[in-house]
Amino acid sequence: MEYAIFIEIALKFLKERRDKMTREEKMKIYRRRQAVLLICIGAVLVTLIALLIIIFVSKDSEPIKSTSEASQSTVQSDESSEEIPVDGGNSNLQGSIYFKEKQITIKVGESYTAEVVNETGSGGGYIWESSNSSVATVDGGIITGQSLGSCDITVKISATDKSAQLRVYVESGDTDSEHEVIEEDGLTYIDGILIANKTYSLPADYDPGASEEALEAFSEMAADAAAEGLDIYISSGYRSYYDQERIYNNYVAQDGQEVADTYSSRPGHSDHQTGLAFDLNSIDDSFGYTPESDWVAANAHRYGFIIRFPEGKEEYTGYQYEPWHIRYLGIDKATEVYESGLSLEEFLGIDSEYKD
Repeated sequence: MEYAIFIEIALKFLKERRDKMTREEKMKIYRRRQAVLLICIGAVLVTLIALLIIIFVSKDSEPIKSTSEASQSTVQSDESSEEIPVDGGNSNLQGSIYFKEKQITIKVGESYTAEVVNETGSGGGYIWESSNSSVATVDGGIITGQSLGSCDITVKISATDKSAQLRVYVESGDTDSEHEVIEEDGLTYIDGILIANKTYSLPADYDPGASEEALEAFSEMAADAAAEGLDIYISSGYRSYYDQERIYNNYVAQDGQEVADTYSSRPGHSDHQTGLAFDLNSIDDSFGYTPESDWVAANAHRYGFIIRFPEGKEEYTGYQYEPWHIRYLGIDKATEVYESGLSLEEFLGIDSEYKD
């Protein structure tokens, strides 16, 4: 009973005390409580972070092995790698394997012994394969031309994934008996194709203008390309003997004759004078990096055109690679040349070299 009276008196005192407190005193008490609460929360967070650090440190330290254990593990790993079956292949060989030549040209019936450079250190045997044995066969590295065309010869190191490819072009073994050559009024036709290159020239007065047949074929090709969202157009077409003379002389003055001869024809030797050749779009190397160039290279033969100066054929055509330069042959002949993978010179068995 006495405790109850004491508590009642104490509560009454506190109530009276609280009623008498000023607003400022109440705010001080509130701030103290906030400070105490924040300290408690901070202590809890610090404790949690410390526990997490201890857990992660102890977890990371568990897999650590002694130096001797690590060495033993490495030895076991090496031993297990030796147990891989030989026919499973070995992709861990250092170095590479490649042919000394990137591409070769041989005649029908002619053989060529491929030279392989093996930097892998593997002593395994070689596996040889031809992508088209009707064009060229391969036996132990000896490649033999079978018929006109092109194919890839692949060599692989036995029981590995190391391999290399060699592009093989097979041309006619006897040009005179296979191709019809007609010379008429200073013009040279081989298998019905009018030829203008460094070896074969056109008379200065040969002035046919642009071929209507070639222009119609190009219009059809451009329309089909446009249907696929591509834009191809003729930037340079027919050139007379005297147009070419002016252009060539300007290039000689700019770069010298030796350099000019790699990309510009001397008057009378220009493919453009035939009236069957067109330069497309930008007429420079940038064209070769466009979707239009890719499309033309893959589809031009369907309309009777070929890429006149293909990539990698400079030694045969006499000119640098020109992806923008197309030549009209007619659909049948253009398709034959395209499928052969050869330049026009290789296909016809002719050369392209100035006499002087």
